[in-house]
Amino acid sequence: MRPEHFRITRVMIDGGREVCLRLSGDLDGDARDELRQELFDAAHDNDAPLLVVDLHKTLFLDSEAIGALLDGLLRAQEAGKAAQIVNARGVVRTVLQVTGVLDLFGATAESSVGLGGPGGATILPLRAPRGRPDAAARRRRVT
Repeated sequence: MRPEHFRITRVMIDGGREVCLRLSGDLDGDARDELRQELFDAAHDNDAPLLVVDLHKTLFLDSEAIGALLDGLLRAQEAGKAAQIVNARGVVRTVLQVTGVLDLFGATAESSVGLGGPGGATILPLRAPRGRPDAAARRRRVT
């Protein structure tokens, strides 16, 4: 079995005022469906007014992952949440600039206030939505 090539971690931060998806690794076609589902869940199963996608550890985004990202962030806005991309760097930032995604979602190089490391906001555990397995149980391992 080969190790995962991407990871999606969802946390509530800043006292529950932000729901954050932390993406890491290579987000390509293999990540598309899980990313789309995680974004949908983050938009609809909590009362946080802000959805933040943290790309600090993202190494690669392809067009399918960008499509899922756009779809999910637009769904968050439709659900009444502000949506923001943070920590896009290097080639990931370049891809997001070329595609216009940075302009759409106000991406910044820095984290939101709640994403600051030590001394930052307390991370709250997520509750699994009724009738659905928790996010950790849905993680897909690529073999």
